[in-house]
Amino acid sequence: MTVPLPPRTEPALTVSASYVLRIGHYRRVVLSLPGIETDMDFMPKDLLSTVEPAGAARFRVEEHIQFAVDRGLVPADAPLLALGMRNSLVNLRAPVIWQGRAHAVAGEHPEASLRPYYGLGKRNGALVIERALGGHSEASAWPDFYCAGIPVLWDDLSEAELFDLMLCEAADHSHLFDLPRGHHHQATDATRTAWAQLHRVFEDQIGAVLSAAARAMREAVAAQSPPLRRCDNYFHAAIGIGADGGLVCLFAHARLEDLGRRLRTLGCTRGICVENSGSVTPTWFPSGLNAPGIALVRAPNFRERGRAVMLIELADQRYDALPTHCVEEARAKPGSA
Repeated sequence: MTVPLPPRTEPALTVSASYVLRIGHYRRVVLSLPGIETDMDFMPKDLLSTVEPAGAARFRVEEHIQFAVDRGLVPADAPLLALGMRNSLVNLRAPVIWQGRAHAVAGEHPEASLRPYYGLGKRNGALVIERALGGHSEASAWPDFYCAGIPVLWDDLSEAELFDLMLCEAADHSHLFDLPRGHHHQATDATRTAWAQLHRVFEDQIGAVLSAAARAMREAVAAQSPPLRRCDNYFHAAIGIGADGGLVCLFAHARLEDLGRRLRTLGCTRGICVENSGSVTPTWFPSGLNAPGIALVRAPNFRERGRAVMLIELADQRYDALPTHCVEEARAKPGSA
């Protein structure tokens, strides 16, 4: 006699990842954004849609490299690291400044924002993490590029101050709260409704001063019943700049501020989140386009096409392992993932 098995409530596969990259020596950094040349309207991603979005103006990593090679931005055979900036020109509050001109998704006017953006850019040949627009710097101050992200570490801001920033800069509220939405298999009518209520306030405050936007968002969160829980297991990609000027990249399932704490233990004072979940796409090309790229870390729901990729021409093909004590110290700090 066969005894039926009880119904399963947990998925067959569970995943947790934590991955660190240090880029200490590079020759040049460029942004590949092929869609910018078409002067198209970048439509914001419908984060509540229950179907996968169309691939308008989205390209595979190899196509981004070919775009940069064809324009003489990087050599075809140089060792390259491709880092996705794939929230750029996809979400609200994720504009790009390209050659001194600000671009954003349709309906957002970044130069009219009363609060600044927080992001990663290239200026005077070096990568920096700074604020832009909103009274801090004009678009013309960024002749190369600037990509806004979600701040996860910013100087000596308190936890409450940092949370207000994240609340007002993260267009996908599932990054902060346990609110599956869209076609996620755990999404329900209740989680989609709560997400939509937060997003209406977010859109209303899209260019407001931080104090007003943060107050409105906190009130929207407090009005939810049952109370919203923080999300601890979203896969995020965060970038910081170390004391030596090199990049520190952290990819992990964790709260956003936990990524910031770990970046601080790795020598950074500022850090931003640039992509999430299936968009996370760091890929190493030891010989440029002469050989297939090596995926360094991926989420199970990886999507290969994106609008913006940062290409770093490395000084050479060599690599080494990050000393174990650096990773252990980062994990041992209170509140770290």
